[in-house]
Amino acid sequence: MKLYDGIIRQTLDTLQNKSVQKTPYRPELAWKDLGSSELVMLRDAAFELGGDGQPSVNYTCVTTDDTFVPDDAVLVYGPELSAVKGDVSFARITLLETDDLGEDEEAAYNTIRDLEFVRYHVFPEGYMVRVSSESNQEQVRVAKTAIRKGISLARVGCAYIRKYRELPGVRHVRVLFLTAQEEIAALRGNAKKVDDITKTLTHILDGLPTDCGHCSLKPVCDEVEGMREMHMAQKKKERI
Repeated sequence: MKLYDGIIRQTLDTLQNKSVQKTPYRPELAWKDLGSSELVMLRDAAFELGGDGQPSVNYTCVTTDDTFVPDDAVLVYGPELSAVKGDVSFARITLLETDDLGEDEEAAYNTIRDLEFVRYHVFPEGYMVRVSSESNQEQVRVAKTAIRKGISLARVGCAYIRKYRELPGVRHVRVLFLTAQEEIAALRGNAKKVDDITKTLTHILDGLPTDCGHCSLKPVCDEVEGMREMHMAQKKKERI
């Protein structure tokens, strides 16, 4: 599965010279998950990540290349929650290394969707997440009580990794958090590309004409390694 490798590479290139705090994953570090969404009122919030008009972005990339995701870890670029004093820009980027998804396009698509849906099923205590799938934004309201209890992005990231590792076929997970970083606005383009790839997969499975010259999704197939091959393989399967 190389569909997202170009985006992963661009993301890592963008961040390669940035100072980072790396925390290897340990299940016992995971911040408490409430199992359902918690309402954090504005008056009870210490601050918002990606709130008050601050740039924010969220996207997930899947790969079978272990050089991109060599281990389970949380990487924090920018100040940790204990050092944040007001609303700041925010990004959460998840990189997943999985088993080979094989040549079954529908199975690969279903696996990718299952992995994407994990982000809607993690509920850290005192950490209210609002996700906009249309704009690829993620805003987080952090409770004052959670700050007093010692919440950190490292521990929240471990909670996400724990959830991802429950799914079959997931080998390694890296969760990248960016706070108060100027690169966040530039990474929005990557989030759109991830959406375009997933939408193209949907259309391929729905059945697209093989005349690429008249296909509105041709730019995606031209740019993304493996997409055209997947398209043609699906059409061949339909003819059998």
